[in-house]
Amino acid sequence: MRLKVGFVLALTAGCLAWVLWGVNLGEAAAEVAEAQIAWVLPAWALFFACHAVRTLRLRALIGESLPFWPLFGINAIGFLAINVIPLRLGEFVRPTLLLEQHGVPFGRSLAAIFVERLMDVLMLFMLLLWLAFFVELPPQGVLVGDVDVVLAGQRFAATTLAVGGLGLVGLLTVGEPAIQLMERLFVRLPIIPKIAALLRSFRAGITSLLGAPLRALGVVSASMALWGGTIIAVGCVLLAFDGLPHSLVAAGTTWTLTITGMTVAPTPGFFGSYEAFCKASLLLWDVPAQRAATFAVVLHLVQLGFTIVLGGSALALAGVNLRRVVLTSWEKGDKAPPPTL
Repeated sequence: MRLKVGFVLALTAGCLAWVLWGVNLGEAAAEVAEAQIAWVLPAWALFFACHAVRTLRLRALIGESLPFWPLFGINAIGFLAINVIPLRLGEFVRPTLLLEQHGVPFGRSLAAIFVERLMDVLMLFMLLLWLAFFVELPPQGVLVGDVDVVLAGQRFAATTLAVGGLGLVGLLTVGEPAIQLMERLFVRLPIIPKIAALLRSFRAGITSLLGAPLRALGVVSASMALWGGTIIAVGCVLLAFDGLPHSLVAAGTTWTLTITGMTVAPTPGFFGSYEAFCKASLLLWDVPAQRAATFAVVLHLVQLGFTIVLGGSALALAGVNLRRVVLTSWEKGDKAPPPTL
């Protein structure tokens, strides 16, 4: 764990150094002062709408008629935890709150979040394919350091989809016999009944979704709306700055490369990776490095600020102690399959 933490911190420092190298802070401050910050308001409105869509998608994935606003709050708290807790250890917060507040089995929530993440990776993969075919990229690719962002993202997404898909097929086809075999072989271990119950709950959640094609179609539609709304929100922040590309294609390119960096290099709070890949996307449009770095930092702060305000408000309204929930979720997470890939 210490080695992994050290690597992540080094990666964060390296990305931030690449972004901020040669940046004149006085000029950056002047660019922000000249920006039309009012464009942040429609961006936040779109982020709010996307969060509402995300809540509807999660409810469809769980397959229960959970009340919208309490689930909205749980989603807000969960994404706050994901952004402020390193190594994506905040992923178990939502299943923990769903169990405590609504009695949703932990495994069922994990299954929902697992499929949620697979859908997001699928959307990313489709955007990367669009980028490769319809946006003129440099012959050497989009490089951050020596890494071609588009190629690395395509390989990561394709591998994730293949492994995740095969894992789901295996769980559905031979899952129950495999669970029973595990129970017989390790009957003396006291933890086995809990693991078996968790896996059965996980399997039941996947089976429930596959048995409801209209609900599955709703999940796909919500995922497309969610990603489309986020791209338009990024476009709003682009409009705040003179000298930046303002087209929807530019917004789509910027978000695709930024989220690719956040996915393949998930640094704490996504600092460093977010800015580095966002800056690299703007360099494709011949934006000066100074302005590209300034925009990357501003866009990250706009998104992070929204997440903190929304998640913090949900915490206050629900009277939830985030530290307690995180510690509880880690205890449960030690006995659970990982919700993300």
